[in-house]
Amino acid sequence: MIISFSEIRNFIPAYIFNEFGQLTGYFVHHDQIVCESGDGRIKIWLNKEAYNERDPERLICDYSENDLRGR
Repeated sequence: MIISFSEIRNFIPAYIFNEFGQLTGYFVHHDQIVCESGDGRIKIWLNKEAYNERDPERLICDYSENDLRGR
């Protein structure tokens, strides 16, 4: 299920996006990020294309939903 980035934005340290960009060369646009929630995980994809292709190179991070939300 797709969830809004604004729903979890405060739980993700900003440096995650900076480091991802520096390591991969991909520039992260916050308005293009796709967040997926399912199977107890939250995955943050670079954009819709990365999500559709399930491209692991453009998966920014993958967290346990309970850990991320502090449950």
